[in-house]
Amino acid sequence: MCLTKGKFLEIESEHPDCLLLVFPKGEARDVVNIDYKGISSAIREGFTTLEWKGSPNVLSKEHLCWDIIYKTAEAVKKPSLISNSSSIDASSFRGSGVFSSKSLYKELTVSQVVRMRRSAVDMDGVTFIDKSVFYQMLMHCLPSGSTNGEPQREQLALPFRALPWDCAEVHLALFVHRVSGLPKGLYFLVRNEDHLGDLKRAMRSEFEWKRPDGCPDDLPLYMLAEGDCQRLAKGLSCHQDIAGDGCFSLGMVARFEAVMREKGSWMYPRLFWETGVVGQVLYLEAHAMGISATGIGCYFDDPVHEVLGIKDSSFQSLYHFTVGGPVLDKRIMTLPAYPGPTSDV
Repeated sequence: MCLTKGKFLEIESEHPDCLLLVFPKGEARDVVNIDYKGISSAIREGFTTLEWKGSPNVLSKEHLCWDIIYKTAEAVKKPSLISNSSSIDASSFRGSGVFSSKSLYKELTVSQVVRMRRSAVDMDGVTFIDKSVFYQMLMHCLPSGSTNGEPQREQLALPFRALPWDCAEVHLALFVHRVSGLPKGLYFLVRNEDHLGDLKRAMRSEFEWKRPDGCPDDLPLYMLAEGDCQRLAKGLSCHQDIAGDGCFSLGMVARFEAVMREKGSWMYPRLFWETGVVGQVLYLEAHAMGISATGIGCYFDDPVHEVLGIKDSSFQSLYHFTVGGPVLDKRIMTLPAYPGPTSDV
């Protein structure tokens, strides 16, 4: 909440990103009215009376001032435009599309999957997944959920509905390494089909934009080029083996210049929010399927643009990710995510 009651060193200030409103879905409360002014006043009044315990750990004896980071944080602040109130129709939250009537998931509860979610430290380089598993994972990455033939665009499905802007801005450039039934190569998931024409114009003219074999009609996935791209994926992700040793890896590519122009520079960090939500969906999907995943924060964005053929700021690479069979590091101890009477999965 960015409150300063605790003993914070002045230079280590905190910056709040969002306030989450959690409410039940039910017939009696499908429409939830939100009094923003009232919530804001209650937070200011309520939190000032809290008794704070402890103080933050000092992580280093010295502090490095990264002036460009502080200047960027100021430049991308969103203007305060709080409305008095609004309402949310909880009944309109859409479910994701389902590829197969046969369950592709392990027999785990949502609670178990969330608590067992960990970042893989290495991939085994041998695990394959079936293309049905691949398609199902990607269907859960779509913002509009099950659309009955309508194009993917608006963020209507959970968890994307939680993002405070209407339409998806992030797409997935996929490096397919070990997916049974699909050729190795470079693929692309268009998460907002309004952008398809702009993407084709911005990227290499020689890309095929071919629909993969057996791909569901409502999954806007395209094969751009066939071929082994393990070394390429590793090179683009700071030469990390994990990007090429999984079943597939990907770069998240956002519509960029037009977004900054239409909405303002405050959308810059919010594009990373969207990549983060997509990443968390892939984490949970992977664990529910019996494999693992991890985000890749080190990557070369300009070479990614070169591979895709992007020559301007119309689209921007923002985040990388990989999914595959994990190599367990026995040097690392795994403890329960939360204390309780039973152990984690």
